[in-house]
Amino acid sequence: MKERKPMSLGKQRAILGYAFTIPSFLGFLVFVVIPVFWAFIISFQKYNIFTGATSFLGLDNYKAILTEPRSLQALGNTLWYAVFCTVFNTFTGLLLALAVNSAAAKRTSVLFRAIYFFPSLIGLTFVAVIWQVFFQTDFGVINYYLGKIGIPAIKWLNSQHISKIAVLILDVWKNAGMAMLLILAALQSVSRDVIEAAEIDGAKPVRCFVSVIFPMISPTVFFVLIMNLTGALRLYESALVLTNGGPGNSSLSLVMLIAEKSFTSMNYGQGTALSMLLLVLIIAVTAIQFAGSRRWVNYD
Repeated sequence: MKERKPMSLGKQRAILGYAFTIPSFLGFLVFVVIPVFWAFIISFQKYNIFTGATSFLGLDNYKAILTEPRSLQALGNTLWYAVFCTVFNTFTGLLLALAVNSAAAKRTSVLFRAIYFFPSLIGLTFVAVIWQVFFQTDFGVINYYLGKIGIPAIKWLNSQHISKIAVLILDVWKNAGMAMLLILAALQSVSRDVIEAAEIDGAKPVRCFVSVIFPMISPTVFFVLIMNLTGALRLYESALVLTNGGPGNSSLSLVMLIAEKSFTSMNYGQGTALSMLLLVLIIAVTAIQFAGSRRWVNYD
């Protein structure tokens, strides 16, 4: 009888690694893949959640949402949030990280990190209620101080042209701190020797940042961009509490419309069809970002 050849150390480590990934894989399968697949099936049906009865509608749900003005308005608003929330959150986080990482702020960096990051720890619904008071036209804090410098009162929550800007301000105040913390960690990992070498070669601060520092932190900045983009596409609580999607659907997001159709109108077919549209949108814009990142993200 032949003796069994002992398993190599590499194979043992590989099996152990796969064994440790099984719980995560099962969780992903049960809580992500299967629900998405089931939602995809329901998006072609008329589904009654109370009786479980279904009837196949084909593409009718998709035709309905793509021709409905409110769906198109929500899609346009969501793309607006995706652009401006992503840009302002990332840019503000980068500026805050540079300020905290500067030599002048070394002694107080822990304090400033805590101050800037603190909004990210507070529940968004609670924060939105407070900001709703700040944005009040007649008695709001913001308009009060704007009046002190001669700027007339702004209808933050009652104007179709400004309501999205109010949501944007809240979103940046809430999420820029997380971007700051991630970018700051990348900045602090940049070797001081590399920066000093660039300074000895005559590089000015701006040139040093653009040519030396930014390429080294670009993978983290790219991660922050993806994080902010997917978060903006899923924007819900801030717009719901601040404006409830109004006035006139001017701040309505896709996730708000999905919740309305699914849990208020009980139209699960159109709700899941909108969910599939949002999923495709997230995949598309993320793929575009990954394609564009090849030109400016440096992994060396």
